[in-house]
Amino acid sequence: MLRFLLPSLGLVVLSSCTMILSTNIPGKQQQTLPAEWLGKYEVITASLLPDKRDSANNEKEFAIIESTRITWKSVDGDKIFSLKDSLRYSAIDGGSRYLSLLMPQGLFAVFKVIIKADTLELHSLSADDDIKKSELNRYFDNVERLKSGDEEYYKVTIADKKLDGYFKTAIPSKEITKLVKVR
Repeated sequence: MLRFLLPSLGLVVLSSCTMILSTNIPGKQQQTLPAEWLGKYEVITASLLPDKRDSANNEKEFAIIESTRITWKSVDGDKIFSLKDSLRYSAIDGGSRYLSLLMPQGLFAVFKVIIKADTLELHSLSADDDIKKSELNRYFDNVERLKSGDEEYYKVTIADKKLDGYFKTAIPSKEITKLVKVR
């Protein structure tokens, strides 16, 4: 397994996945996280493939969302992601909402956030399968395939008007990280 985000937001991406990182964040950056998101959540990251689940790590992880930061609590310790540092929250025309995390490459890992009852679903921009540049050119600008060490990934520029269309395709990863509110 390749862990490239969380401890960087507790998200796991399998080595068969294709990372897609962005030069920009979608929509308009917001100064605070939505009030309805505030609270403590249990993090549920279940692999769609049973053989890819990490059976050695059965420890629960939690996320505490405050107005300007998210604290990720795991067996590796607490990590704080602040809107003034590595975390961005943005919205497109008051509709779709996104969390973006600044990565070591200076690019953003982008997640579409969908609210379902007391659960926040984080949908990654990255893909489950190897994809072609021509497929990504339909939804993004300035698409480049890059290599850093053993890892290959795509660097893209988000075009707001095309992004919802991208998430409606079969390209994005089907593995969803769920934040389930703790009562």
